[in-house]
Amino acid sequence: MVGARPSRPGREPLALGGETPPLRRNKMKILDIAFKDLTHSFRSAFAIGMMVVAPLMLTGLIYFAFGGMSSGDVSMTAIKVGVVNADELPDNSVLNAPIGDNIRSMFFDESVKSWIEASDYADEASVRAAVDKQEICVALIIPQDFTSSYLSGEKNVQVLIVSDPTLSIGPAVVEDMVTMMVDGVAGGGIAIETMMERLQANGVQSGVAQIPAWIERYTNWYKDFQRNLFHNPEKAALVIAAPSAGETETADPFKQMMGLTMAGQMIFFAFFTGANSMLSILREDEEGTLARLFSTPTDRTNILAGKFLAVFITVIIQGLVMIVAGRFAFGINWGEPLAVSLALLGQVVAAAGLGVLLISFVKTTKQGGPVLGGGLTMLGMLGGLFTANLPGGGPAAFEAIGNFIPQGWVLKSWRMVLGGQSVNDLFIPFAVIVVMGIVMFAIGAMKFNKRFA
Repeated sequence: MVGARPSRPGREPLALGGETPPLRRNKMKILDIAFKDLTHSFRSAFAIGMMVVAPLMLTGLIYFAFGGMSSGDVSMTAIKVGVVNADELPDNSVLNAPIGDNIRSMFFDESVKSWIEASDYADEASVRAAVDKQEICVALIIPQDFTSSYLSGEKNVQVLIVSDPTLSIGPAVVEDMVTMMVDGVAGGGIAIETMMERLQANGVQSGVAQIPAWIERYTNWYKDFQRNLFHNPEKAALVIAAPSAGETETADPFKQMMGLTMAGQMIFFAFFTGANSMLSILREDEEGTLARLFSTPTDRTNILAGKFLAVFITVIIQGLVMIVAGRFAFGINWGEPLAVSLALLGQVVAAAGLGVLLISFVKTTKQGGPVLGGGLTMLGMLGGLFTANLPGGGPAAFEAIGNFIPQGWVLKSWRMVLGGQSVNDLFIPFAVIVVMGIVMFAIGAMKFNKRFA
């Protein structure tokens, strides 16, 4: 019977995979420390609240505030308008009807009946009384000499609009409609003058009898144009739209807004999580547990490596939870999986790196509060995280400053992902984010090593 061959004195046998037992033990210790910190973080109600609950709640508030847009049903309370049309056609006028009739008919048109309830009133006193009693929102009063004054070239011709002082949307809508109609009348006058000049230049005599027909044609065209502009925009003018990369259908503007909103919240709280996770080192240092841990045979580099690893894993888990929650709770289409993975990885590296760097300058947990609350909020604002869902991304100054802040580059990468851009387009912002994150992490790690050497 052959016995096992004894090992040589003073030498331990090689482990599977070529790793020596000390190396394997170091890895296990790093993982144990990381697991301990992760367990502590996910048992903290405050940590869970800031990692998941707060960003989802803030995004949810915006979602429910504008939720009707997601189904394409943006309902608006009907605007009640009272119209007094006292306008009369002057003697010897070339028009067949006063201009006031065109303004009045605009509020009784079939195309606006779903959101405007118009009623005729006999005089100014009665319509003002209706506004005072809040029977109507806006009163439109067209004076008796409106057409004659307008045709005579007076510039101070006015249509009087009286509204409930507590309202803003209704009066603004009515004012815009009247302004557009009056501008259309002015445009008609210019068009007729131009036609007559061109006819005379070509030696064609144009009679005054032709003007009513021209006016009628122009009026009908302008009415159709305005109706299509508000109800069928594709018929009103040439619409040029850039095709989205990799998408065959037009993106829902509401979902685009929600995607950018969610991305801004996710980035902000990811950086908060990275810094808050590193506070565990200061907390344990104050409680004395870090000193006891350093007194064990475990190398200090392994201890710090375990804590750094916990930060990375925490931010990764938070990002994955936010992405899944955004998809199923708010219907956000994040885009191509590989591009999303790249953006998330860049976010993790940047958040962990900045967290290590910021906390390395902090001496106590009391100092950590202002750093997390004030410092990260300021960086988030400068990086455009709170204006991510605005058209153009917010103030131009923030866009410029964002090029020097990791949050700005992370937001830029998520904008590209949500915009449907390819993975190749993400390489430059991803490279910048990774370089920033590694540099910040390296500086912070060196400071921690010196502090606890």
